Amino acid sequence: MTNTEKLEKLKRSFQKNKDCIIDALYKDLGKSFEESRLSEYYPVVSEFELFIKNLEKWSEPEKVKSFFNFVGSGTILVPEPYGKVLIFSPWNYPFNLTFLPLIGAIAAGNEVVLKPSENSVNSSEVIKKIIDESGIDGVTVELGDAEVAKKLLDEKFDYIFFTGNGKVGKEVYLKAAETLTPVTLELGGKSPVIIEDEKIIPDSVDKIIWGKFFNRGQTCVAPDHVYIPKGSAQKFVELTREYIRKNGDIGGKIINNKHFERLESYLKDVEIIYQNGEINDSVKEKGKFPFTIVLNPKEDDLISKEEIFGPILPLIEYESLDKVYWDLRQKPSPLALYIFRSEKGNLSTRDIKAGGVCINATILQIVDKKIPFGGVGESGIGKYHGKYSFDTFTHYKPIFEGSNIKISTLQKVVLLLLNRIKK
Repeated sequence: MTNTEKLEKLKRSFQKNKDCIIDALYKDLGKSFEESRLSEYYPVVSEFELFIKNLEKWSEPEKVKSFFNFVGSGTILVPEPYGKVLIFSPWNYPFNLTFLPLIGAIAAGNEVVLKPSENSVNSSEVIKKIIDESGIDGVTVELGDAEVAKKLLDEKFDYIFFTGNGKVGKEVYLKAAETLTPVTLELGGKSPVIIEDEKIIPDSVDKIIWGKFFNRGQTCVAPDHVYIPKGSAQKFVELTREYIRKNGDIGGKIINNKHFERLESYLKDVEIIYQNGEINDSVKEKGKFPFTIVLNPKEDDLISKEEIFGPILPLIEYESLDKVYWDLRQKPSPLALYIFRSEKGNLSTRDIKAGGVCINATILQIVDKKIPFGGVGESGIGKYHGKYSFDTFTHYKPIFEGSNIKISTLQKVVLLLLNRIKK
């Protein structure tokens, strides 16, 4: 069975189980039908189609032009799989963030061991069902808790792909270093929003709230906190209130009580200036943590140090925009940077490193399959999506074929060419 045929069979199994996917996402994360289709189902189907259409071309050896070709020699780059790949996928987008790297690994010809999250148990079981029913070989699904993950890390793999939080990512990285196993780490961090002037606030609030509230804030590229001109917080709140009044309680729920309580802990000793509902036992049971805005948390507050990963949005007032940018340059590089400005066509990020940047929008930087997705620094290592996924799981092996020319003659020709280059 070719790699393309494997992808075709897996795609059919994925589409056949569409209803199971939608149902599992509702049970695990309270996702609506529309949100599940938008963020989980269609992106995966689209990725399958892209790979099935292009895989034959991507898999062809590439002839490399070089000055050695002038003396009867040449080099080709041959794409070959790493071998045995371990993929850890998370709970917040269990199908999207499982199948996108899995498609790339299969397309490159690797054998795959897949460990989906134990937190999204219904989705993990459907993932195993889809792969089992596809009938393809070379993919094993390991269900279970963190102990299963630790045992897998004790095995020898040729590549490890991990999506999750930075703390666990560091543990995976350290374990991989023991055997010099290459890794991709898709992490997260505190992705800031900078509103550069008051004029842009009316055009920015709905985009920020949509990006923050999507999947109830449980998105690695969700806006984490907002820098806003001093004196503008109340205007932001009023526009937020209006947005929620028009759109209602955007769907989704917090994955479990542990994460609900983690979010509650962020609200201790901070100033809450807006909350669309109270927190009680009924709300906690349903996982419907209310959308909350807090004002000017202190640097040493928990909410200022940890990735929020939920529907709490700190507003941080500033007097000097220059100082905001200076401060951000001193902090770890985020997975996403969001800037709202009135000056159209200004693409400056003032030297802030980030995995990706969105100007006058949120989250849309990850949608285009021709664009790589990944972090930098503490927000991750490596990239994927589209052709970049194929490249991630592929070793491009150079094969050089020499000529029949005597080595002494070849050396003279090479030296002559090098001298010409220097001139």
